[in-house]
Amino acid sequence: MNILRKIPVTFFVWITILSLVLVVMSPGLNGEFFYDDNPNIVDNVEIHIDTLTIASLKSSIESPAAGPLGRPVSMLSFALTHYFFGLDPFAFKAINLVIHAINGLLVAWFATLLLRTLRGPQLAGQGRTWLPLWVAAIWLIHPINILPVMLSVQRMTLLSGMFMLLALIGHLKGMSKPSGESAKWGWIMASWLVFWPLSILSKETGLLFPLYILTIAIFSRQETAARTQVHSWVIKAAVISLLGIVAAMLSFLGWDWLNGAYAMRPFTWSERLLTETRVLWFYAAQIVIPNYAAFGIYLDDFSLSTGILHPPQTLLAVIGWGGVILGIWRFRHRQPVLYFAAVWFLAGHSLESTLLPLEIAHEYRNYLPSFGLLLGVGYLGAVILQKIQLDYRSLTVGLTAMIPVLVLALFTWIRADQLGNPLVGSQVEATRHPQSARANYSAATALIRSGFGNADDPIGSHSIKYYLQQAGTVDSSFKSGYLGLVVWACASGRPVEKQWIDEFADRLEHTPLSPSDRDIPDNLLKPLLSMPKCLSRSDAIRLFMAGVGNSGANGPLKAKFFGAASDYELLVSIDPRSARDYLARASAVSPGDPGLRLKLKSYESVISASEHHK
Repeated sequence: MNILRKIPVTFFVWITILSLVLVVMSPGLNGEFFYDDNPNIVDNVEIHIDTLTIASLKSSIESPAAGPLGRPVSMLSFALTHYFFGLDPFAFKAINLVIHAINGLLVAWFATLLLRTLRGPQLAGQGRTWLPLWVAAIWLIHPINILPVMLSVQRMTLLSGMFMLLALIGHLKGMSKPSGESAKWGWIMASWLVFWPLSILSKETGLLFPLYILTIAIFSRQETAARTQVHSWVIKAAVISLLGIVAAMLSFLGWDWLNGAYAMRPFTWSERLLTETRVLWFYAAQIVIPNYAAFGIYLDDFSLSTGILHPPQTLLAVIGWGGVILGIWRFRHRQPVLYFAAVWFLAGHSLESTLLPLEIAHEYRNYLPSFGLLLGVGYLGAVILQKIQLDYRSLTVGLTAMIPVLVLALFTWIRADQLGNPLVGSQVEATRHPQSARANYSAATALIRSGFGNADDPIGSHSIKYYLQQAGTVDSSFKSGYLGLVVWACASGRPVEKQWIDEFADRLEHTPLSPSDRDIPDNLLKPLLSMPKCLSRSDAIRLFMAGVGNSGANGPLKAKFFGAASDYELLVSIDPRSARDYLARASAVSPGDPGLRLKLKSYESVISASEHHK
């Protein structure tokens, strides 16, 4: 008993918090791989290593890039997970949960250091102790942060966040040391030269480290001339780093990269910027006052802002953020912690929620940005408690702190339970987000994988057909719905309707080919090879050539469509000459592909030998 009395109360609180996180998230660990897990993990053979050798690890790091920098730290993590556990989704998600728990501890540490650094009224001893714990608990348990755990590929977000927090902690620890101490530069060098690069190499959001540092510096106290000098040095270093990042990105990607990338999106850069003003308000509301029904794996049902008044909420969103920015500038000295919270949130979204041609909205983009708003809410509550002089050990304070944790825990547990049951969860997602093409498509594929939709299952067939058609109806550029209809009809022995082929071909030729559409040639070819009577020869070739005819398709993508047509002609139509001709066209549009040239030579050799034999 004497030993237990010597253990800090915070230790037992942490055990309780982490146990609660494990309880509410564990149902989701039984779920399958989904969404971006498939191209980055399931279908990425480079990370499927069976031996721990330099060559295998190097190959995994050089696997198909998930981002401009390849994210080698994350890819290496996936490879090691596969080596020890194979393609077991439980193992991938469980490791993600462990990283998330570690990040929660780092969030509490970071919040403790931050509260000592920021300007504004200092909290009393109890407030300084319990506020970081409460913020970390809310952050760990918040339903907006469950997808980085359950979506296995988002270990990229978790790892980048972990190294980012370590870099920020190292920077604050170093800055708090007196100038004469050697530990000062040890912390700072570890922060800037070790943890920051590791964060970038896990995911490109690590590039935001200097912006976070700049945000902290702007709201930090400067009590002495020496601190003021260091403060000025930090701001200069952060600004120079940010300018260097921008210059490096322009040099690496090129000036025309942005236009080419937007050609693969069904929106322009101006439409994305306008839409993101509404998206950011949506994120902020979901963090501070979450609406359970609005959470979703796929947020592709978020309508585009095509103009400042289309929809009218766009103007209100722009004015709202303008007011926030003006308020931050004018009143930043009155409540610096609260305004820091808003700036942190905006800084955290400055990469993924501004000009870059990414998809419009995803919950996991709030992993670190959510910390700012949660800290602001917690700090405001702590200041109120301090003013009314309530004892932190009172029942009123305990209930006030526990109720939001338990409500969010309930939301997260329900989400985890749905994510752990792909069939039920996908139907719930489609019900809550009927205008989401991906939610509808996911609901249909979950039914098919579960054995529904056969010729003797009219109810399941009706649901599958409805979901797939709905996926195409709500998004005029979504192609996978019609691909799904073709494959499902063939597999279940149903005739493929002509209107499906017509609409599928039209979208392949005339709508933007998004990054996810790059797999359509292979995804269409596979069922045609296994079910050769699925489509007529003319319909199959028509679909492949529709993709080739898309003005937004680059050379390598056109080559994939030509190559798929070549394989179809060789293996289904049994026409080697036609197969050779399509392969020659593939090589012509992608002359830098040595594999196509070798394959074309082998085709020509076989055909020449056959003609000579005749």
